[in-house]
Amino acid sequence: MRIAQVLIGSLVLFQSVSLYAESAKQCLKYWNEPVEQIQVLGEVECEHVWEFGQNSATQNRLKLLDQLNLKRKNGQWMSTGNCKQVLYGNEKYNIYRAYYKEDRDEIWIAYDNKNAFSYFRKIVAPLEEGTSPGVVLSCASIGKNEKSRHVLNSYLKKNTSVSMEIYRINDWNHENYK
Repeated sequence: MRIAQVLIGSLVLFQSVSLYAESAKQCLKYWNEPVEQIQVLGEVECEHVWEFGQNSATQNRLKLLDQLNLKRKNGQWMSTGNCKQVLYGNEKYNIYRAYYKEDRDEIWIAYDNKNAFSYFRKIVAPLEEGTSPGVVLSCASIGKNEKSRHVLNSYLKKNTSVSMEIYRINDWNHENYK
């Protein structure tokens, strides 16, 4: 009986340790990794953040929200319901973006059926007038391979002007890329 209790306790501890968001420092370390070769295939329809977890295909993305302490049923979420589909090696990934309508905090997710990686940017008002708003960064991953992280980094760096340190209005739009 004692062995079963220890095993169950160990399992619960292991699960709780694996369900947490990375530190901002670790997320920036990920962000600073080199860009990989990806091919943007186009736009596809995808589930909204508030629909995550309603079917088995979106369970990995719901776990990301849990790790980041975000609620899918928050009425502030905004999304187009479209993702960019990219090819990395021989595998297709979707790049999804959603944001809070009032404060513009946003989440970026790269995912396939088994793996997902996400950055969440919390926008912080600038301390001095005339400076850009800052970002409090967190990230999370689900799955055993790191390809989704490389896909997200590469897409954001090559196709947007998104920064994980400062926020600029419309920085996700390619036409605003400088």
